[in-house]
Amino acid sequence: MNTKLLLLFTTISLLIMPGKSFGQAPDLGTTSTFALFTSDGAFSNVGNATYVTGNVGNHVGQFTAFAPGTLVGEKHIADPVSTLAALDVATAYSDLFSLTCGEVIDTLLGTNQVLIPKVYCIGSASTLKGNLILDGQGDPNAVFVFKINGALSVATFSNVILTNSASLKNVYWQIGGAFSLGDNSVFRGTVIADGAINLLEGSKLLGRGLSIAGAISLHNNVVKMDELTSTGVASIEAANVVSIAPNPFRAFTTIILNDASKGNNCKLKIYSTMGTEVMNANITKQISTLNTSNLKTGIYFYKVMDNDRMVQSGKLISE
Repeated sequence: MNTKLLLLFTTISLLIMPGKSFGQAPDLGTTSTFALFTSDGAFSNVGNATYVTGNVGNHVGQFTAFAPGTLVGEKHIADPVSTLAALDVATAYSDLFSLTCGEVIDTLLGTNQVLIPKVYCIGSASTLKGNLILDGQGDPNAVFVFKINGALSVATFSNVILTNSASLKNVYWQIGGAFSLGDNSVFRGTVIADGAINLLEGSKLLGRGLSIAGAISLHNNVVKMDELTSTGVASIEAANVVSIAPNPFRAFTTIILNDASKGNNCKLKIYSTMGTEVMNANITKQISTLNTSNLKTGIYFYKVMDNDRMVQSGKLISE
């Protein structure tokens, strides 16, 4: 059945039912296992550094990914699983669309804006610049829903940050158009779009990217669905003092200092899984390139130190 007809049928069914009240996340069905999926559109990847955990696929369209790139999951291309996923993503999109607005907000998101759990409605195409902070107010079950009546464009070096027990699995973005994630940005939550999903160079999506109709394009990105099981700021990494991309990396990676005022005090320390320090670098610029060609293939851990106080930690992967 044509994807648009599936969406139309699902939407009509929901419109003749009583309006939904806010309080629980939508049922993603089969698409809950997908990191990236489009019902109707090409799927492509440019760059060996792309690293995705979770299933990927499309129902209609050309598929040219993995290789290149690394996939920890399954590919479903025009098979029975993708057929069911096409139905489920249409249902999830309509489910979010039917939610009653809790608050109408401006089209410009970010610039250290803090939002609490609610259904937010935006009346036209939107942009996100800088940091958008989602405050769970101590409730790990709190749900954030963004209903955008148009495309969403995320500027370079922008971040969606979860704090105060906000849970990654409870953040949803219903986008009535294309979704574009700018270079070296970090975005969190499940995106369900009616348009193309374009992840630009070195950007990172922690969650899912699902589309009812539109191409998916990757460019040396990290997409991690496995972090959906974490709650709130599970590690200091979520504070996002620095962003590191690509990760996994090969000969180099880029360090972005999100707070330029810390440029004279920060250090990056990298350790092997045995706890041996293998690299110690001063972070003196807002954007720095770190030569990692001497690191052997494997998993490493890092700490970001600010005046000898650890302000961020996380995992790195050398390929």
